[in-house]
Amino acid sequence: MTQAPARDFSDRIVRSHYTLFHLPGNLLEARKWEFYALSEDERSVAAEQLFTPDDLEQNVSLLVEQLARLLLDVKPEVIHAHSSYVVFNRVLETLQQAGETTDIPMVVSIHGLPKPLILPNGTKTTDYAQFASHMPFDLVLAVSENVAEALREHLSPENLTDRVTTLQNAVNLSVFSPKSGIHKQWDVAFLGRLETMKAVDLFPEMLLQLKQHLPGLRMLMTGDGSYKDRLLQDLEEKGVLEMVDYLGVVETEKVPDLINRSRVFLYPSRREPFGLSIIEAMACGVPVVTTNVYGPGEIVTHGHDGLAIPPGEVSPLVEAVRNLLSDEELQSELGNNARKTVEKHYDLKEHTKKLLDIYRSQIEKKRGSGT
Repeated sequence: MTQAPARDFSDRIVRSHYTLFHLPGNLLEARKWEFYALSEDERSVAAEQLFTPDDLEQNVSLLVEQLARLLLDVKPEVIHAHSSYVVFNRVLETLQQAGETTDIPMVVSIHGLPKPLILPNGTKTTDYAQFASHMPFDLVLAVSENVAEALREHLSPENLTDRVTTLQNAVNLSVFSPKSGIHKQWDVAFLGRLETMKAVDLFPEMLLQLKQHLPGLRMLMTGDGSYKDRLLQDLEEKGVLEMVDYLGVVETEKVPDLINRSRVFLYPSRREPFGLSIIEAMACGVPVVTTNVYGPGEIVTHGHDGLAIPPGEVSPLVEAVRNLLSDEELQSELGNNARKTVEKHYDLKEHTKKLLDIYRSQIEKKRGSGT
């Protein structure tokens, strides 16, 4: 279940093993995505047109009614929310206080690190502050130790910081796997959001420097984001746009093949909570160049199953890529070790078992407490 992401939406999407319900609320979520699609210059004008000061309160009130009806119909054994910082934590808190969820354990997975936030009424806050002030969950699952530490710093003892634990993301090892004999079409690849937080602004200068030593280098780039237009402009101004195959947003099903057709996978994020794309590439046996901070620093062991460099610097990025592309033996060694790391720590089957154990444990606690 989620908020309707657009004004024109279906109330449910039925799949073979699940049904996705769209709750409209007052369409605040849909308007939010309309706002994010605008340029920075357009946003300042559109904000007053798209939002009203009491939008959040109206949205929560409507969603409380809509979710209450859905819970009566679905009768879930567990409620598992994802990154519910502002809206659904308020909705679930309201339902909890009304006794609507007394017998249902509530779990939340937090996928991000703290970031600034402006509420519709103009209040400047952070997503973590909003989460901490409306925290109805029995258990909080952080996607990395960095996220867990940040959560404990923001949650007061009254919020029971001992409810925070870590459950890292995982990948399907049969979907993301090495493909032998496949043609390596690209030397380096980046698949992700085109934002400065992902350090994509370093790519033009990186390619310019690599071009001097590797004039035939080809780069694959996919994704979308607020920095896309600026990035493409910078690539053109640096004279390296012709080195890049930019495919835009690609279908999820195509991602494993694109990774396997690349020699080196880049993910030099400045501030990454976890790094799902990193373990996807590692599962494919493709060596990764990432950063040594936050989530990526927990995943990659430098020189063993990837290369982890300081964030925000071009020179280490260029050096790491050059070293890998000039040493096929190193590519193979890091790629093989990367696959073993993912098999050991990030197997989706094991992740699923752990999650089901968590659900069972939370259900037993609710039943045992008599609530």
